[in-house]
Amino acid sequence: MKKAIVSFLSGLAFVTPAIAGPGDAIFGVWVRGGHTEKLEFFDCEGRLCARGTLMRPDGSPPPLILRHATKTEPNKWKGDLFNPENSKIYSATITLDSPTQLTLTGCLIAFLCQSETWSKIPVETPSQKTPTPRRRITNP
Repeated sequence: MKKAIVSFLSGLAFVTPAIAGPGDAIFGVWVRGGHTEKLEFFDCEGRLCARGTLMRPDGSPPPLILRHATKTEPNKWKGDLFNPENSKIYSATITLDSPTQLTLTGCLIAFLCQSETWSKIPVETPSQKTPTPRRRITNP
């Protein structure tokens, strides 16, 4: 029985999607340098996707900006980048430079590319939140 379990777990290594694990630094909300636009990077069917964080005026969710990027190297993904302003799709490369910084490169054609640096927005845990001061209620 133990041998069967070990064989099963070993086999899983070959069918696991080529995406970062759930604790990977790529997942989370990122902000573009000098701007207020934010993207949330998340797992979508074993690949990397990203969408804006603001709902549309009609209440519908924002479109996927990064679609089904595949991990090509450690800390590097390639996929399609959708620009909602002109409805064009560009080839994209996402490079995780550090746990708090990534470079997003979009290319119209191989030599016509633009790169942007994005910074990760830290997740605030309950222990990091500033406690709300309590007011003492006194009886008149």
